[in-house]
Amino acid sequence: MTRRLAGSAWIAILIFIFLWADLFRSLSYYWSTNPQYAFGWTVPMLSLFLLWECWITRPAPEQPASGRLPFLITALCALCLLPTRIVMEATPDWRFAHWALSAEVIGLSLCWIFLTGGRAWLRHFAFPIAFTLVSVPWPVKIEHPFIQLLTEWVASLTVGGLNLCDIPALQRGNIIELHNGVVGVEEACSGVRSFQATLMASLFLGQLWAFRWRPRLVLVAAGVVLAFVCNVVRAWLLAFIAEKKGIPAIEQWHDPAGFTILGVSFLGLLALAMALRPASSRGLAASDIPASGSVPRWLVTALGSGVLLAVAGTEIWYRTGNLVPSTWWRLEWPADRSAYREPPFSDAVRAIGFDEGRNARWKENDGTEWTVFFFRWFPGMATSRILARWHNPEYCMPSAGFKLASQSAPDRIKVGDVDLVFKVYRFEQSGDSVHVFFCIWEDLKAPGDEMFAPGEWTLRNRLDNILQRKRKLGQQVLEIGITGAVSDEQARASFERHLPPLLRPDPAVAEKIAGK
Repeated sequence: MTRRLAGSAWIAILIFIFLWADLFRSLSYYWSTNPQYAFGWTVPMLSLFLLWECWITRPAPEQPASGRLPFLITALCALCLLPTRIVMEATPDWRFAHWALSAEVIGLSLCWIFLTGGRAWLRHFAFPIAFTLVSVPWPVKIEHPFIQLLTEWVASLTVGGLNLCDIPALQRGNIIELHNGVVGVEEACSGVRSFQATLMASLFLGQLWAFRWRPRLVLVAAGVVLAFVCNVVRAWLLAFIAEKKGIPAIEQWHDPAGFTILGVSFLGLLALAMALRPASSRGLAASDIPASGSVPRWLVTALGSGVLLAVAGTEIWYRTGNLVPSTWWRLEWPADRSAYREPPFSDAVRAIGFDEGRNARWKENDGTEWTVFFFRWFPGMATSRILARWHNPEYCMPSAGFKLASQSAPDRIKVGDVDLVFKVYRFEQSGDSVHVFFCIWEDLKAPGDEMFAPGEWTLRNRLDNILQRKRKLGQQVLEIGITGAVSDEQARASFERHLPPLLRPDPAVAEKIAGK
């Protein structure tokens, strides 16, 4: 390899290090905010380990039969980097953008592998490169129904097991009701986290020991079943402890039980993998393999230019926006109302990671009972948009055993410069109804921009955020649950009458942010 080609090879390596680091940075938004994907932090190291294992057992490189298709895919992926990064900056909560960026980086890597070592290298290195996909967040329309299904199964089997042990228990959605209280999905655990982690571990072990496809499928299926069974046992154990020692005892046993069950799952999976492990050798040693070829220098230059354009173009796009500040606002908490109290946040709510948060319950003079949650995230972090949309009644209420009965037209509340739009729901549980009014507010808007109802995160709305150059904005969430209303109309009337007097502009927040 000439010195010029060696220099090109090192430049290509640096380009791909940047691409993969940028991909992991984007995926870390979900790894750090969603407990279901916390296992993703281990994926980069596991991927590097598998890649190293493949490198020291690599076959002899082959001359690519044809470079036209890889060149075309490389050009397409490189050209898509700029629009994908622009989309990602404005909508880091849009999981399609994470899949698009992952596909582009993986596609570029696989094409480079093919151009360097032919089909032999492509087959050999494909799995460790594509292994990253296990940590990409699932599409919401797949993930949430799947989570709800698993949690309902866990709750149902747990209740059945408790009743077999002469412990009276009832299932209300994802809630287990005992004589001395209820055990929620956060305490009993749905098993989704273990499902994700076990799936990752089974794929890793299958590649580590070079399983064929059939043993790999067996390992994956066994890992899923093992994780589910272990979490049913965990949920039963926590519910049993709650029955015998009281609901507060769950907090003491929650983490030890979780780590124990996770360890049992991994040990069982490891034992099965060792039983299925083939007795074949690891392959050729690195020293026995001839040096690989190199891709054309012009392609390295073109890819580097595409990456530089993506980075610079994204910054230029968002630094030339024309946004105006919205009016920060706060809630005047009505401590003088009947039965006013401020219960502590649950662990699941605290996990949202807000900068400021508060919740309270009280009764209004029209007989309705209000439960209010308020959260605030200051600007500057991409994860604030993800976190603000995590505490969503469409996901949280079903987890508490409620079923969505209907949705009404959005309700707009305007008090001076404070302009808020609420999405309106009605949930039911055991014949009781709760009306939920939900609002997400962002601190900047385009001149003349109208507020939109939370949940209207359609393709058009996302494109508007991109065209208006919105990124890393401050967020505020206000969620109000009203019970005791006999009709949708009464609940809406109570909401429209009692909320406006509680809303106040909060210029101190804007001054605090400006002073940083």
